[in-house]
Amino acid sequence: MTELKGPLHIDGRVEGIIDSEFDVSIGRTGQIKGLVKARSIVLSGVLDGKVACERLEILQTGKLIGEVISGEFTVETGGKFIGQSHEMTEGGMVVSLPETFAQLSQKKDKPSVLTEKKEEHKAEVE
Repeated sequence: MTELKGPLHIDGRVEGIIDSEFDVSIGRTGQIKGLVKARSIVLSGVLDGKVACERLEILQTGKLIGEVISGEFTVETGGKFIGQSHEMTEGGMVVSLPETFAQLSQKKDKPSVLTEKKEEHKAEVE
C-alpha cells in the first residue's frame, strides 16, 4: 500500500483501492475498477465500483457505474451515472460503506453490503 501525500490524477488504468484524504481526479483516459475514497472526486473517465467522498462531480465525458456515498453529487450534461447513491451522514463522515477499505482489500472475493443508509435512491442517467 502506498500512502498518498497530496492530490491524485489518473489517466491510465487502476484496479483496486484508492483511499486518500486528498482530492482525486480521473482524466478522460482514466479507468478505475474498485473502491475510491477521497475528499472530492472529479470524473472525466470511467469509474466502475464504489465511491465515498464529500463531493463528486461527473463531467461531460465521465461515467460512473456502481455505488456512491457523497455529500454533494453532480452530473454534468452528457455525464453518466448508473447505480445507487447514498447520502453522507450529517456529520460529514463517510461511514456508510460497510467495511473499511483495508478489510475489503483482504476480502476481494466476498461481496460487501451497505449497513447504514440515511437515504437511498436509484438513478440511471444516460
